[in-house]
Amino acid sequence: MLRWLIGGGREPQGLAEKSSLQTIGEEQTQNPYTELLVLKAHHDIVRFLVQLDDYRFASAGDDGIVVVWNAQTGEKLLELNGHTQKITAITTFPSLEACEEKNQLILTASADKTVIVWDCDIGRQVQKVSCFQSTVKCLAVLQRLDVWLSGGNDLCVWNRNLDLLCKTGHLSDTVFQILYQ
Repeated sequence: MLRWLIGGGREPQGLAEKSSLQTIGEEQTQNPYTELLVLKAHHDIVRFLVQLDDYRFASAGDDGIVVVWNAQTGEKLLELNGHTQKITAITTFPSLEACEEKNQLILTASADKTVIVWDCDIGRQVQKVSCFQSTVKCLAVLQRLDVWLSGGNDLCVWNRNLDLLCKTGHLSDTVFQILYQ
């Protein structure tokens, strides 16, 4: 469940306060946000949100599902199923400039030791990589070089055709976080 919120600093009505903290009653802090809509589709914790374009975003989390939403209306557009465990990373995967089809692609990694390329325009799995020995914990796209990276126990560099270009051996989480930043 996602709560669609809009920020604001609405003033407490009829309360005379000495501090800048907005309160309701004596002990409950007032929520400075207005809930617009509750988006329901996930069955577990949502950990990731990624913007696809000016009108759509995707959510993913512990239920292993990716949901594509209309950002203006909150309507669920697509549900992408293919992972068997929680999703551990998500990133957009830009189309090639030379391609006639400019479909929006995303990459998702999962605790099921797979990475899936999804077409968010038609809602289908394009390709699946399942050669990982451990959970892929993060993904990054280097658009200028036209490669993407996957990180877990190994740091891997892949091309757009999902060919493995380079692989390092058994990095610790600390070393990988430094490399990634």
